[in-house]
Amino acid sequence: MADPKVHAPKAQTCLKLAPVNLQGRALGLLPGDLLVRLDGQPLEGPATQLLKRVNGQTNREHLLGVRRDGKEWSVLSSNLSLGRWKAEPCPDPVNASHASIERMRNWDVVVSEDGRYDAHPRTAPLFALLAPLYLIHMRLWAALAVWGALTLLGMAVGWLLGSAIQILVCLYVWRAAPLLFRADRSGQGFHLWRVIAARSEADLHQQVTQLAPGLSFVLSRPEQEAQAKTGTETPAS
Repeated sequence: MADPKVHAPKAQTCLKLAPVNLQGRALGLLPGDLLVRLDGQPLEGPATQLLKRVNGQTNREHLLGVRRDGKEWSVLSSNLSLGRWKAEPCPDPVNASHASIERMRNWDVVVSEDGRYDAHPRTAPLFALLAPLYLIHMRLWAALAVWGALTLLGMAVGWLLGSAIQILVCLYVWRAAPLLFRADRSGQGFHLWRVIAARSEADLHQQVTQLAPGLSFVLSRPEQEAQAKTGTETPAS
């Protein structure tokens, strides 16, 4: 009779995060979140070796597969010291993923109490160099008012100095774009929901729909919102 242990699959482990440090919270992670994949591969092996392996991963971007309330998403991080990791058996089997970090970037996804969400890449987009167009596109009206005031000031001091002011303002908006977005949306009652790694904005919206069908994008048309509401409402937690 064959020994069943010979054909037994490798034991899979996940890492539970508790507590979460500032770096983890900046990525939208919460106590109890599970790390189930690292760079697309399930976590296997003894807990001590696994913890040593994860804590030793630095100096490059890693794709973390995270699970919360049975829903999974990915986030990029070059620092895996996001809190205290505790190894425990995976509640469900985890398969390898062919996802690659190539062309991926992290997006801040913020939600409001009325079930709307907005998003912005964590790395400043080149589009932000066109300061007024970017500010209008992202509906950053307070920052746009400041840009308008500085433009009027530049016109008053002459074209040479005015051009220099415009260049400095555009560079500032480009560098500070993610911060401007977060500050503006926070003032409107939005809070950080998740940081999600995605290849494009369309990919991001698809992932958000899968994670929380009840959320609707702030610029969705009424018929799109009605269609989204037919899904199961998911608390913005």
